[in-house]
Amino acid sequence: MPSSSTADCLLCIPEIADTEFQRARLWEDELWRLSAVLQGPVPGFAHLETKRHIPFITDLDGPEAATLGPVLARVTAALRDASGGEKTYVYVFGDRVPHLHLNLAPHRDGDALRGGPGLLEPGAEAAPRGTHERVAAAARDVLAGFDPTC
Repeated sequence: MPSSSTADCLLCIPEIADTEFQRARLWEDELWRLSAVLQGPVPGFAHLETKRHIPFITDLDGPEAATLGPVLARVTAALRDASGGEKTYVYVFGDRVPHLHLNLAPHRDGDALRGGPGLLEPGAEAAPRGTHERVAAAARDVLAGFDPTC
């Protein structure tokens, strides 16, 4: 159970976050957790979050800081490949949930993502849940046995 200082943090209790965001966990090690959101217009959209409560990226230190690069490179490639995307966008906000999490969004030409103001095309329709589940399962398979310290 989280300490009293993190008891109200949604991401410190991942089971609650999984339900709240309709997520499926794809991979984790002792420091990081990757979960795919199984709804919305972007199949493969995922959260990479620290297991330890770290409020913002500016607070990142220690072993999480040392492994962020290898972990991020591997999981973004897995999501890109699993979704058939060309790239995976990475962005960090944190005002709503002050626990370090990177939003990962695979992108293919012509999908709902766009550059510039706004992240989604206006009126973008949600992809079918089955598509989200297929992409999540494929990424989980690619990440099986991944150890960023090797």
